[in-house]
Amino acid sequence: EIDTLNERYQAEACIEARWTDTAIVLSTLDLTSQQEQQLAEGKTIRITDLNSTIHWTPELFIENAIGQIGEQAKWFTIKKLDQPLTCALATISTTLNIEICEHRRINGVFWEKLELNHFPADVQDLTISLTTHHYVEHVILKEDENLSSGVNREAFVDQQEWILYEHVATDRREIKEEYSLEEESLEQRKHPVFSVTCRAARRPLYYYWNGFCLIFLITVCSFCIFAIPPQHPQNRIQTTCTLLLTSITFRWVVNRSLPTISYLTTLDKYAIVSIMILVLMCIWHSIIGHITFLTQNDPRMVIKSILIDRYIFIALVIIYCIIHVALVIWLFNVPYRRRREMERLDHEYMIKLRNKCKTVANIIKVTNQIRRPTNGLSNSLSANDSTRSSSDDGGVIPPHDIIHPSIMMTVSKENIQPYNQNQDSVIISDSHMIVPVNNSRQKIQDILLREQDDDYYDHHNDINDERKNTCVQPVREPVSVQDQPRTHLFKRN
Repeated sequence: EIDTLNERYQAEACIEARWTDTAIVLSTLDLTSQQEQQLAEGKTIRITDLNSTIHWTPELFIENAIGQIGEQAKWFTIKKLDQPLTCALATISTTLNIEICEHRRINGVFWEKLELNHFPADVQDLTISLTTHHYVEHVILKEDENLSSGVNREAFVDQQEWILYEHVATDRREIKEEYSLEEESLEQRKHPVFSVTCRAARRPLYYYWNGFCLIFLITVCSFCIFAIPPQHPQNRIQTTCTLLLTSITFRWVVNRSLPTISYLTTLDKYAIVSIMILVLMCIWHSIIGHITFLTQNDPRMVIKSILIDRYIFIALVIIYCIIHVALVIWLFNVPYRRRREMERLDHEYMIKLRNKCKTVANIIKVTNQIRRPTNGLSNSLSANDSTRSSSDDGGVIPPHDIIHPSIMMTVSKENIQPYNQNQDSVIISDSHMIVPVNNSRQKIQDILLREQDDDYYDHHNDINDERKNTCVQPVREPVSVQDQPRTHLFKRN
């Protein structure tokens, strides 16, 4: 939620700080036996607290926070960087090389200096600045190259007023210590600062209709005053002053939604130009009224003054149109150019994330392909044992000889085909491997399915084919009708 009037915003942030401790003592972590075993296996474990008096911590805090930051959650994750161990850690060593990651979920109000020069077509930077109590000689804050920062656009509250961009920018800088208890002759020490910035663009249509459009209509109405004859300057001046006061009052109402700043916004400049045009009209109406009053007895001078009044009207209209054309060109080339740049950065950010996801997917795919032959070998060996045990019962796949892993190759699931006796290889669906086999040790027996009344009835024309599979029994060899006693065969209709 962005508060433009008070120049601050409210946000919820998740912060991760990762560092490495090369000489951490296991007993100081207060881990359970299960956590120690998981740590020895190279797994990441979670702990609720890390004693800062014993272990080194970065001591991070938010520089631009207003008031007290509410920390909803804080925890740590640790992971052993050495090779995973199969035995307990206590039997190996008590000093470990561990990667520690501090996780924070905070919710607070942050101060931000808003740049309102291009209001209402402005783009604002929303920054969270992280710093530490350590000096630059001890700590260096930098972005994690593996984990990019991001922003949740769905949880943005002011979506009706602002457009939140997807990309996130980072910056590193240093700040000097404001006060020091050391000697004054020493140079001021510096602290590192790491800033994370997201951008938000204001939706300007509300201010275009309720600001620019109304000021434009008020100013346009002032041109209608030229329809009053110059001989009546009192009516002209009265109407012009009324419009002038209306424009000034409306400007103060619009400025209530903006903070007190020392520079002019785009809306302020437009309103001031419109007010200046009204002031010029008011001055001109007084001048032409005075000239008409002095020359009212001379018809030629009266006609001449009317022509001059028309020329002034045309000149003011042309100047007013030129101002609006220049305003539109400036808005397109300056404020909206920054918006186009933000959209370009969004596009580059999405391409970067997409490429990173593809890289991770390729790494996972290669890892699975490397692991798959080993798993396929174990599955093939287990299938070999099961085939040997089932060969006496009329199994389909013959027993294999010893399989060498170097002659295996992975295939996709779409290429798996049923077994054929004329082929020199068999495809095992469980392991997805092509395994060469030698001649089988025994001949494969054929298995036929038959019903009990196949000798008397022909079931090719059965309407209810589902009952055909109710009584099925395997036989070793096909039974011929000629070997049976002569009986009459009946055909079922």
